[in-house]
Amino acid sequence: MEANKIRLLEFIGSSKRTFNIPVYQRNYDWKEEHCKRLFLDIEHIASSNFEVDHFLGTIVYVIGSTQPNFMEFIVIDGQQRITSVMLLIKALYDKIEDTELKEDILETYLINKRAPQTLRLKLKPIESDMLAYEKIIENENIADSSNIIKNYNLFKQLVDKSSYSAESLYNALNNIEIVYIALDKDKKSENPQLIFESLNSTGLTLTQADLIRNFLLMNHEYEEQKRLYKNYWSKIEGYLPNAIISDFVRDYLTMKSGLIPKKDKVYKSFKEFVNENINYNEEQILEELLIYAEYYSWLINCNSPNKMLNELLQQLQQMKSTVTYPAMLYIFEDCFAYKKITVDNLIEIIRIILSYLYRRLICEYPTNALNKIFATLSSELEKLVLTDETYYDAVVKILASKSGSGTFPRNEEFRRAFILKDLYKTKIDKYTLFQLEKYNNKEVVDLNGEITVEHIMPQKLSPSWQIDLGKRYEEIHKEFLHTIGNLTLSGYNPKLSNKRFYDKKEILINSNISISRDLTKYSIWNEETIKDRAEYLFKIATLIWNLPEKYNYAIDVDKIDYDIDYNIMDDLNVTGEKPRQLIILDMEYNVNSWKDVLREICRKLYELDAQIFESFVKHKDFEGRERRIISNSSDGMNSPFKLTEKIYIETTLNANAILNYCKLIVEKYDMQNDIFFRLRP
Repeated sequence: MEANKIRLLEFIGSSKRTFNIPVYQRNYDWKEEHCKRLFLDIEHIASSNFEVDHFLGTIVYVIGSTQPNFMEFIVIDGQQRITSVMLLIKALYDKIEDTELKEDILETYLINKRAPQTLRLKLKPIESDMLAYEKIIENENIADSSNIIKNYNLFKQLVDKSSYSAESLYNALNNIEIVYIALDKDKKSENPQLIFESLNSTGLTLTQADLIRNFLLMNHEYEEQKRLYKNYWSKIEGYLPNAIISDFVRDYLTMKSGLIPKKDKVYKSFKEFVNENINYNEEQILEELLIYAEYYSWLINCNSPNKMLNELLQQLQQMKSTVTYPAMLYIFEDCFAYKKITVDNLIEIIRIILSYLYRRLICEYPTNALNKIFATLSSELEKLVLTDETYYDAVVKILASKSGSGTFPRNEEFRRAFILKDLYKTKIDKYTLFQLEKYNNKEVVDLNGEITVEHIMPQKLSPSWQIDLGKRYEEIHKEFLHTIGNLTLSGYNPKLSNKRFYDKKEILINSNISISRDLTKYSIWNEETIKDRAEYLFKIATLIWNLPEKYNYAIDVDKIDYDIDYNIMDDLNVTGEKPRQLIILDMEYNVNSWKDVLREICRKLYELDAQIFESFVKHKDFEGRERRIISNSSDGMNSPFKLTEKIYIETTLNANAILNYCKLIVEKYDMQNDIFFRLRP
């Protein structure tokens, strides 16, 4: 490694050289404030009669290809600074009138006049910026919104408005200093990738996706980098925007390992995955990522080659089920790459996944429990020898075997929740009614923004509605107002309003929506008809969100599943069981006993809101039969855990007692869906 301080113009202009920005770097993205700051620093040099210097920063590079009299510098760090300076030099060149000085600037700092075409420009930005930069150097007009064009025009404006001449500003550039660091790419200790990571260790400048791209491309020669970028990474970016790539790689790693990387550790997990799989080289990884990137674009854009598949993917989005993506990537590959299953079978598999998700939403199972289930689904399927005939059954069996917070609700549980749930207060009311309308209807109306969810029995009861409902009208209204039996779809909402049921029927008889038109078969609208319609819609619901009949048996509530995450609120007998992990707000903590669980929950929730926890000291719920469980004194406690100087917690309790007190604490923090635990086999 060679490191020296040098004047920037000397660094750029001496010994004919070209600065290549490698393809793994980001686009040039200096903002207006950065450019103005640089320009003010240069004006400051001019104002002080060129007696002060300005340190611009560090430029790190490795030597690329060399030819007689010409050298190629591959810029690893500092591309934003050097690109900005080159744009400023060109803006000054445009303004300077001295012909000889202009020629000197052009041939010393902007071009290599007698170099081969590939090395003619002093600076070669990445491909997406290159066209704009070439146009600037060639003085050609270009309609482009890139930062290259914006900042070049900004520098020209700043030069025009400056109180200093273009010549003075150019002379001031001689007082700009940098430190250059030249790496020897053949030395392991000077690995460009490791140096680059060190320079960007704060994580403020590069996204996880940027780091992953650099990792896969940086250690290759420049021409090989360009080939890999063009053949793979640019196509991945064509499928997925940069902001999505980190999530994509996270789901890819989850599918591969069954473990879910933390969002800010995706790059670290990716590096570990690549380094542990010695049979993979960078090109093989890129090739595989490209295949999965197309599948992932189908998931987020619902644009697969199959219309029915896209409709189901839209339903996944409506239920905000990104947690299924790792499993979906695996199943897509089995269908489209390995041809293990047909597209028709794939569609049936997605239907059962949708059924699992929907039933759980209706029955109010915690969604956090799904993370582990879909993270490990691919590995569970991989252990089985599956054919087109058995693949669907395997997926159903795996999902139906889950218990606790991972349960696939059976028909009777689903029926109770579906009929009585306040569906209107959820985000799936319109989705539910649309699917009910669509079932067995070939001509489905377009449910655009004008179609709304309508209450048949209105939200505000008029005197006539009170008479129609009878003496128990308040009770009926409270119990059934927002339930499925009393909801429909309509574009006539303002017209229907609080009209009596008889009057509503006169309007709905002309509706294009069958579930609304069918209401006309009822002569009155009361508790009995609401229940009757709910039962009718439930029968359709079991066909849409199906669970094969052979799985509709009563679930063994005492069966322990060691592969799933149990919600802290699950009704589970843990006598004789030991915990191994606690998950609080998606953060995992290793535990060895139920005492550890109690201690960790108390610590973390106290950190979240100390005031809530301090209220437990005097709360009756924590008195216990023989002694207080949470107190401001350890007196009388057998094994106190000291949370703070004024809060002590009794830990000598059996497993179920500890779990019950944990539930009590969690409930008071309203975090029932945020805390889970795993049991040790």
